[in-house]
Amino acid sequence: MGDSAPKQSSSRKGVVDLADARVRISSRSPAKPSQNLMEELDQIRSLLDQGLSAEAKTRLASLIAAARNSPSILALARCALSTALEMQGQYRESLAAVAMYESPESREKLDQQAVQSLKVQIGLAYNYNGDHPKAISILKGTLREFEINPDQNLGPIYSALARVYRSISEHPIALDYAQRALEHFRQSGEWRGMAEAYFGIALAQVQEGDYEGALENLQQALKLVGDHSASYTLGRIYSNMAGVCWFLKRPQEGIRYLEKGIAYYERTDHKATAADG
Repeated sequence: MGDSAPKQSSSRKGVVDLADARVRISSRSPAKPSQNLMEELDQIRSLLDQGLSAEAKTRLASLIAAARNSPSILALARCALSTALEMQGQYRESLAAVAMYESPESREKLDQQAVQSLKVQIGLAYNYNGDHPKAISILKGTLREFEINPDQNLGPIYSALARVYRSISEHPIALDYAQRALEHFRQSGEWRGMAEAYFGIALAQVQEGDYEGALENLQQALKLVGDHSASYTLGRIYSNMAGVCWFLKRPQEGIRYLEKGIAYYERTDHKATAADG
């Protein structure tokens, strides 16, 4: 990026941006373009599970450019970008990534999945920017909008509400929403959602003094991650298991969990988190 040479050698011309190349190859594939874009989005979500937010952002820039004619996929890509920025602690930028979808008119061409994902992410972005009342208002409005459809998975909305109420230390309410999230994610079979729900239940239980229950639910979250490549998720789980063991006065067990948590965090772009334990 800092090169100032005025000429470009033939070898330099052969260098391609891998993210752009993936999108170009997808556009030449016999499969439907939207299917290829969704496959790329799924791969980016996997990068976020691994804590590789920098690479995810690079690939999202290309995906967002390629999805200009696919409004719902474009919206989902912007949600993923907002999540990546949130992971990096760039909360204002995280909100800016989805803020253009706040008005109902901006969502008119989107499918239901994209609308729900956007409203959940906008609510979470306001939460991390400190506007908790607005976050709660958006998420409860989203719940009212979608709960009339019996086939709609409300898990992401309940999970987001649990996160917001944890932010304001309303732990009994957070626990209730996390448990509701788990019920819905079980029906849909989404491992990410179920793992996050068990994680949320455990965090609320810690605040309520139920340390044994919290450890059991964190272990359930571990089982759900299983063999998936999710270093960032595993780092969060193991680090919190270490904290629970401190309350349970099991220092040796806690040290083992902490070492595992640090080892997983060090595979991510968030090594400062590993340093914090």
